[in-house]
Amino acid sequence: MPANNSSNIKIISLEPTLDIRILALRFLSILLFFISNSLVAQTWIPSDYNRFTPAQFFQLAAVNQTINYKKLDRGLLQAAIFYLTNEERIKYGLKPFSHSDAMEKVASEHANDMVNYNFYSHVSRVKGKETIGDRFSREGLKRMLIGENISSSIGLQYQDGRQINIPRSGGMYTYANSTREVILPHTYLSYAREAVQLWMNSPSHRKSILNPNFEQLGCGSQVFSNREFFNVPYLMGVQCFGSEK
Repeated sequence: MPANNSSNIKIISLEPTLDIRILALRFLSILLFFISNSLVAQTWIPSDYNRFTPAQFFQLAAVNQTINYKKLDRGLLQAAIFYLTNEERIKYGLKPFSHSDAMEKVASEHANDMVNYNFYSHVSRVKGKETIGDRFSREGLKRMLIGENISSSIGLQYQDGRQINIPRSGGMYTYANSTREVILPHTYLSYAREAVQLWMNSPSHRKSILNPNFEQLGCGSQVFSNREFFNVPYLMGVQCFGSEK
């Protein structure tokens, strides 16, 4: 009997310990899930680059939500471009870019200027910011090697070549001859993936992304309504590359 009691005590003593550990693990899982999805309620800030690995970033709920162009989180969109650009670097065996806050500011301001001053070029219409060298110098950036990619693409998950219906004020965009086939806005991730793919499909832009001599990257973005195409939302994208060597 004493032996059996001892055995019973051991079994009984293990069960609550196991339950506690399971509960603790469940709590930890819930906590980690909450933390990983906590970006939904806030905007992306530069320090967030230190919080998330690429794998964690791609799983964020905020990154995978459709873009509300009236409340665009530019920082989040720029981060999506950054992480997906590094995904291409890693794919080709190159060292990923480190993030530069100052270069992101240069890229973001150039995207903003292209929208506000109605131009699409590496040469800015803003006095003192005409060249990429000018724009880097304004932020105190002295790099031995610099580069820039720009893009302008539709903010909807649109199939090239198809006609669209002119929407009523505030209405949804649909394909012609199919009033129920809604053209959804991009998610932050799907737009960034499309923009990076456009650059990768262009030899000159691809060369900058895969240049082993570039070490740092900052990305910019801005939304605008394309007046020549039913005021469809479009996005400017900018990548600024640099190296101190």
